[in-house]
Amino acid sequence: MSTSHPTAFNPHQPLMAIVALLLLIALPVGLRADDIEVYLQPPPDPVPPNILFLLDESGSMDSEVAPGISRRDALVNALNRIVNAGVLDNVNAALLGYSTLSDVDNTVRLVAPTGDFTLVGAERASFRSAINQLETLHFTPTTDALAAAVDWFNPARTPGLIQPTGLQSPLSADPETRSCAPNRIVLLSDGAPNTSTRTQYEGIPCAEVNLFDNFDDARPEWYNAGARCANEISAWAHNTDLATADGWDGVQNILTYALSFGTSAGSETQTFMNGVAAAGGGESWMVANEDEIAEAFSDIVDQAQDAIRYVVNAPTIPFNPDNAAVSEDIIYVPLFHPEARRFWRGNLKKYRVNVTDDEIQLRAVGGQRVLNNDHTFASTVDLFCEDGACPADDGEPLNGGAARTMTGTRNLYTNLVPAHSLDHQANRIHRDTAAITTELLGITSEAERTLLLDWISRDPAYIASDEHPSLNGVMGAPIHTQPVVVNYGQARTVYLPTSEGVLEAIDARTGEELWAFMPLDLMRNIRQLRNNEPSVTPYYGLDGPLTVYETHGRKMAIVGMRRGGRKYHLLDISDRLRPEYVSEISAEASPSQFGNLGQTWSKPLFVSMWINNAERDVLIFGGGYDPDQDQSHGADDEGNAIYVVDASDGSLLISVSNSGATLNIDGMDNAIPSNLATVDINGNGVVDRIYAADVGGKIIRVDFGDGDIDARGLSGGILADINQGAPGRQKFFTTPQVGYYSKGAHQFLVLLIGTGDHANPLDDTITNRFYLIKDGNIWDRAISYDTAVFGDFLNASTTALVNGEVLDPGYRGWYIDFTGSEKSFSRAILYDYAIFFTTYRAERVIPEQPCEAASSIGEARIYGIDLISANAAISWNGATGSQPTLNDRSSPLRLQGIPPSPMLIFPGGVDDNGNTVIGRRIFLFSDLEKKHEWSDRFRPIYWEEVIED
Repeated sequence: MSTSHPTAFNPHQPLMAIVALLLLIALPVGLRADDIEVYLQPPPDPVPPNILFLLDESGSMDSEVAPGISRRDALVNALNRIVNAGVLDNVNAALLGYSTLSDVDNTVRLVAPTGDFTLVGAERASFRSAINQLETLHFTPTTDALAAAVDWFNPARTPGLIQPTGLQSPLSADPETRSCAPNRIVLLSDGAPNTSTRTQYEGIPCAEVNLFDNFDDARPEWYNAGARCANEISAWAHNTDLATADGWDGVQNILTYALSFGTSAGSETQTFMNGVAAAGGGESWMVANEDEIAEAFSDIVDQAQDAIRYVVNAPTIPFNPDNAAVSEDIIYVPLFHPEARRFWRGNLKKYRVNVTDDEIQLRAVGGQRVLNNDHTFASTVDLFCEDGACPADDGEPLNGGAARTMTGTRNLYTNLVPAHSLDHQANRIHRDTAAITTELLGITSEAERTLLLDWISRDPAYIASDEHPSLNGVMGAPIHTQPVVVNYGQARTVYLPTSEGVLEAIDARTGEELWAFMPLDLMRNIRQLRNNEPSVTPYYGLDGPLTVYETHGRKMAIVGMRRGGRKYHLLDISDRLRPEYVSEISAEASPSQFGNLGQTWSKPLFVSMWINNAERDVLIFGGGYDPDQDQSHGADDEGNAIYVVDASDGSLLISVSNSGATLNIDGMDNAIPSNLATVDINGNGVVDRIYAADVGGKIIRVDFGDGDIDARGLSGGILADINQGAPGRQKFFTTPQVGYYSKGAHQFLVLLIGTGDHANPLDDTITNRFYLIKDGNIWDRAISYDTAVFGDFLNASTTALVNGEVLDPGYRGWYIDFTGSEKSFSRAILYDYAIFFTTYRAERVIPEQPCEAASSIGEARIYGIDLISANAAISWNGATGSQPTLNDRSSPLRLQGIPPSPMLIFPGGVDDNGNTVIGRRIFLFSDLEKKHEWSDRFRPIYWEEVIED
């Protein structure tokens, strides 16, 4: 019996100690969700953004969108809907309706039914009353209304409204509590702008080109020239600091968003609205009904609330071996720097690694120690600059490393024409690639197209500024990603996905970027990367797992997106310099096959399976994460699946879900973001069984028989549901570890797993636990599946158990409670009858000022628990040689932040004949710290049979 991805080594195999260490460190990354709040968390009462809804009240708003429902009605209903849903509760908002006093002249009518900006949550009733006062009147003076909206924000101006008068700018409030609030104008209009005679704005001449010139010769110029100056107004608002008095830190500008209501794609009105939004630094939408208006408004509010300009003293991210990759005695360490903006930057550094009796050491140029005692980085020169000619990095993650080499025009590719290799001109991301249109980039201006493509390709033609610096020396952040080293004979390449939205291919010797691949649909995000607006949530890009494997003589790479999206991208990387795009695995590309695929968190595992009477190379992965779980605990409409795909092309072979799949399992209702656990029962190298853990607290077992995949060869069910009958709502985000116990008449598999909500790592409202779950059906495919519930488990939280209790078939295992906000985010390991895993606990920090964000580094611990008694396995806290007690179950770690999984290391030694051997001693390491040592004697590891002495 074996697993496809063991995480310990047989001490009697002839392996050098350093090889054992390197393979251990190169294991799959532990999954984390929005653990970024550990580094960057807003205050519990976030600063509300200032949002002015600028709404068209022209006569055409009386047109029907459905029988008996006018455009005005749809707008009113959408606004009331988001108010009632609480979307605007923490928004400082106002409404400004605009039209003209009559249909014969151009006198603008501006009315603010809400009066001054108000916190909507405190005034829901009055805000709804103001919404219902919106009317349908005459012309559409959009440009003049936009100017008035900007004036309202400007403390030095008055907006010139018909009613009411004397309105206050939201920028006249106390800067100490409001200087970090973003300002937004949300413009909704259903027709061509008119009734303006402007030719300049703030001394800036307006462009003579007018989309609507002469579209109605019977009308006067003030009617036909209504679009002139709109772009200049929104651009001025975006580029101007409207509050420069003492205390107003940062730039108090306005971003403008535009909703075109009932317009057609490519129409003059649509083009006009796109231009206003682009010039104003915002985005544009086409909406046709109440639902689409409500969705667009909600998206804009979400973006604004995410864009609070918090001041943050970002913590130093310590070294985490879970995220590193190793080749021989070289370790490649991904790094990143949190900041309160959209584009987090990162790096990849190269060091030498070796193991001593007490620690794992990283060494830089000149043999300098890389890490301080707290695992933060000392000032060194990494090995990408082996000649030592580079300056020391001052311990800063962004200095030195591979980022240092990233200058000059790059080889940046996309999958525009998959029939060509990615290095073909047709797939190059460059200004000369005509197929990369403004539409593809989500913009409207050809000039901006050139600007963005020059920036992202590091073209020397790009003109940098303080606000928009070049990408030279800049690399995206590997927030949750892990590099993979691939050997090409005389050369090696390090592959690494980043928050830039690219898969980097980096020369393992020099650190130079050989090429980078950006999926086609991520190109529309280049603009937000360059703008790099304030945000408490980073742009994730390609932040998912990377798997590299070889099948049928081809080197392949498959990369996920995690929070960045719901897709896997499969590439052929057989040629180091000429990658090929193979396929996209997504609900968008294949809705009937991958409709349940959620955010792609689960690492595809490369294994062999018996399918249709033949052994096949396949990839297996969980359905991913449903972001609805960030705030809820119910059933999911995405992510509740297991997929098996052909390793050569990504085509679907088997799916498992609650309906519409190859195998349907009742109760399989929740997302599976973690990696799957695979089992090869008979040791023939072919996977026979999968265990999966979902965010609903369920363990799912799927059995694969030999031959055709049909009712005879495929079965599955829910092995355990720990939330049934339990207080609170526990979630699994980690992979179950599988072990085997046999003594006398007692035989069973054990699944070892802890709970913890990765989307809310600081939550302390739910008691999380660690579980041992027994599965008594070891050898055969199950015919039926008996689901264990919470009451079937022994509570070992405050007392050790006796063997008879655990071995009793009436009990399905045991659990121990964690305390406070403690959670388990790491996969457990099993060695010498003991279970080892790490936990994390931190409290939410309350910033002193409203415009400050905080961090919570917290406390990390390692646990060592006896497999059967659940007592402590090691006397960590007692006297040397004393018997372990419950107080010895865990020991604190020096590491700050969320800890990696523990690991076993088998250091080298010399036998009586002078031969190098391993296994004379076995070390337990957690992070870089040795926590225990065993002497030389046979001890079972994972799939060895657990036999008591």
